[in-house]
Parts: sequence; structure tokens; C-alpha cells
Amino acid sequence: MVNHPVTGLLAATVATIAATIPATDATTSTQLQLPRLLGSYPVGTVNLEVTDHTRTAPSTATNASTNSTEPRRLMVSVFYPTTNATAKNGNASKSSNNSTYQRAPYFASATSAAAFDTYLGNATTLLTNLATWAYADAPRAAANASVLLFSHGLGSSRLLHAAFLADLASRGWIVVAPDHPYDAWYTEYPDGSVARMPDAALDDFPNELPGLVDTRVKDVTFLAGLLQSGSLWRGLSTSSTVDIGILGHSLGGNTAAQTVARSSSSSSSFPCGANFDGGIFGPVATTGLDRPFLQIGAANHNQTTDATFSHFWSVLHGFRRELTVNSTVHQSFMDLPVLRDVLGDEFPVDLRNQSGTAPGARLLQIETTLVDAFFRFCLTKTASSDDFDRVAKSLAPDIWAREFW
Repeated sequence: MVNHPVTGLLAATVATIAATIPATDATTSTQLQLPRLLGSYPVGTVNLEVTDHTRTAPSTATNASTNSTEPRRLMVSVFYPTTNATAKNGNASKSSNNSTYQRAPYFASATSAAAFDTYLGNATTLLTNLATWAYADAPRAAANASVLLFSHGLGSSRLLHAAFLADLASRGWIVVAPDHPYDAWYTEYPDGSVARMPDAALDDFPNELPGLVDTRVKDVTFLAGLLQSGSLWRGLSTSSTVDIGILGHSLGGNTAAQTVARSSSSSSSFPCGANFDGGIFGPVATTGLDRPFLQIGAANHNQTTDATFSHFWSVLHGFRRELTVNSTVHQSFMDLPVLRDVLGDEFPVDLRNQSGTAPGARLLQIETTLVDAFFRFCLTKTASSDDFDRVAKSLAPDIWAREFW
């Protein structure tokens, strides 16, 4: 599928509407299991609500006009390395009364299930028992970790990337993933209130996209400020010098590019970024970047099929790589291939066609291996560009790269 910055995003929205269902509290299924984490760290996770009092809910929140003067509220999932004790025998002591850390459910809450269960039918019941490999509210490991901020696609949700985000954390990263309310399909807050993507949002959405990206950039910049002040979550204890990279899928990939472009060259925030299959438009498409940037596209999405990729390549003046992942389509870079393989024949046929044919576990390995290697090079400086290239080449023939092999 060619990922035009408009049509590709709309397709992602349709896929998300069909795919997203929340689940009950942490219940580990003995029948349904996500792929095991590939990194060396066990993983903890927490869901947070944070409020930016300097901004209000966007005017596009036409289905919740009473919120238009309220401050911007974000729901954020954080995945992070936890202690080995947490994962011992699947659980660990949380207090003297022998309570335990449980594996977090794949979806954060059951109360929003009605918004999605008509699309998945019997699969809804199956997925309510699906747990991640991340332990809810577990303590963060003492080792220092750099931060990756992840931005989801238009009409999607942070929840539909949980397997990917947890696997990144298992490689040593703190991963922070917000929902972008009102262009996320469905965001639920701890008080039970909900921010939905309004039906009218797609009526003129090509003209809405620049404004949506601007709001998203402000979202992630706000979160970076909380991370640098150590106030996002007391369990993280981050500082003003914390290294922060950014990546995203679809509109989130464009958000990553725009955020890197706006970041100060003297800041530890956003010195490099990565885009999973998002069309490039807006100011960064013209001004380009002088910092490292990674483009990862679906099988039929490259400079030949997308003029935005071709032009963007010409204005990338720092380290640049463009990789194509075989047997994928635009929505493959959500968790859909993993959920497809978990559910087997219960996975809806129409979504099967929108998830590509790459095996879910292998695709997860490719994605997190590339992201880990790239940010070790450009963010933490613990690897070289040659190291990244060697890692990428090791994933052939499932991927191919432009110009460096």
C-alpha cells in the first residue's frame, strides 16, 4: 500500500477502529501469549494522567465542546526496565503482605470495550485475557536509562503498540507513549471520562493535519519538559540532562520529524528521530534536518512510490537511512501482526489483509532491533553508524536499504 500522507493515515484510522478493544484487569491467559521480550531486562509499566495547564483541549473536539476551555489532559503509558526480582517466577513481592506485581493487561480498561467490540466480535472475549510481559507499577531498575518518546498514528492509540513498546524497554530504554487526545480514537482517563476522535475530524482532515501535528509536537515537548524536571513520574527520577529521542508511526512519524526540527541544537531532547511509514509534509519537508533521521517504510512505500519520501531524502543533511521491510503494509507497524498471530483463525479477515504477511514475532524483532541500534548510535553514543549498518544488514533479506548495501 502506498502511504500517501492523507490516504495512508485514513486507512490507519479504519484499521484502528476495527482493532482496538480494552480488557479487564490484569488476567494472564494460559492460551493467548504475546511473543516473549527479546531484551535482557524485565519490564515494568505504568499509566499516568498529566495535564498541561498552558494549553486547552483543541477546537477539533467538537463532540466535547464543554472541554474546549479545559486544560490539555494526556494519558501516557511508560515502559521501563525493572528489577530481576520483579519477574522472578512471574511475580515478585510488592510489600510485606505478599501482594504481587501482576503482568499488565494489553488494554488498559474494560469500560471502553463497547466502543470497539462490534468490530471484533468473539475476538473481544479472547483479547480480554491477553496480558503484556510488563509488570504493572513495578519499580524501575536502578540502572540509568535514556528515554524514547513514541507518537501513534492518526486515529490510533498508544495501546495498539504495547508489545512493541515493552520490547523496546526490555532493551534498556525508558519508553514514554502518550495518546494525543481527540486525534487518538479513544482515550480514557482515570476518572472515567473519555476523549474521542470526533466524527467531524475527518471531514476536512487534509487541511487539519498541520494543526494536528503542531498540537502533537507541543504534547511531546511538554512531556520532555516533565522528564527533564523529574516530574513526569516519581518512579523515573530523570534529570535535566536525560537524553530523549523520538519516533512514531504514520502521523506520529511526521510528528517525530517536526519535533527534531524544532528542537534546540543545545538541548539533550530530540537530537535524532525515526519515522515508521509516515508521509512527510509541513515545514520539515522543505527545511529538512541536519541531524540523524531514520526512515522505515512498508514494502511498497519508498521514494519511488511516495514523492514526500523522495524530497525529504534530498533535504536530510545529517546521517540518513531509508529501510524497507518486506511483506508489510502501513498498519503492520502497529501490533496488528502480533495480535493476528495470537488470535489465529479468530482474527478478523478484513484486518488480516491490513496487517501484511510478515510473522508478528519476526516483525517485532526487526522493529525493535533497528530502533535500539539507531538510538544507541545517535542518542546515547554507545554505538557507531557502522554498528547500525551492520545490525541492519544482519536483518536481510527481510529488509532492504537504500544506498548503503
